[in-house]
Amino acid sequence: MRLFCIGKYGPYPKAGESCSCYVLTHNGKNIVIDLGCGALSKLLNVLPPRDIDALVLSHLHADHMGDALTLRYALEVDRKLGRRTEPLPVYLPAEPAAESCLLSSHAMMDAHFIADGMRIQLFGMDVAFAEMPHPVPSYAMAFESGGKKLVYSGDTRDTVRIIDFASGADLFVMEAALLEKDKSPAAPHVSAKDAGRIAKEAGVRRLLVTHLLPEYNAEDVLSEVRESYPSAEMIQEGQSYEV
Repeated sequence: MRLFCIGKYGPYPKAGESCSCYVLTHNGKNIVIDLGCGALSKLLNVLPPRDIDALVLSHLHADHMGDALTLRYALEVDRKLGRRTEPLPVYLPAEPAAESCLLSSHAMMDAHFIADGMRIQLFGMDVAFAEMPHPVPSYAMAFESGGKKLVYSGDTRDTVRIIDFASGADLFVMEAALLEKDKSPAAPHVSAKDAGRIAKEAGVRRLLVTHLLPEYNAEDVLSEVRESYPSAEMIQEGQSYEV
């Protein structure tokens, strides 16, 4: 398995950059994980829509799915030009219904709704989903093949569920949306300090942090993460990571 980062920002992109979007390649297939605001134009630099084999959305906030709405038009153009005959498999939460319907009702999107504890087979990988606490249904996901495990947290509050779900991951892509000083009791995200502790307690082999607020200095975020997980890295756009 190989993970390529398209964008890492949230809840809005840094100028000229992209919100959350990653491409997981396995067995010659390309799975796009999240497609946030600004992601599609950057994705097109490396992958045309006709070569996307599946789209998996952790949740239906715009910084994780906004450009999936625009992807609908690209898929329709591909159909008209004969470059794609079958709808794109899209795995997504059923709620919020307004956002979900915009995708699931489109003729070129074959919707499969995610549920807590759901497990599927996808291009030779075992894929599992676990719902995490967030203002809308949000799912962490684990991809396993050949004894290797990749876990993506999606968006989540601090919870033992993500520790258990990520346990033993070879590669853990974990949100670190806030600095500890900016985290309130009602915050819908973990802090960078939380992210490092969670990765340490989960015993993951490699930690990449993501969901960077554009106003933050990445080194400040990493400094907090590394208090508990010294080898943590900030995921980088345009970089590939082997699992």
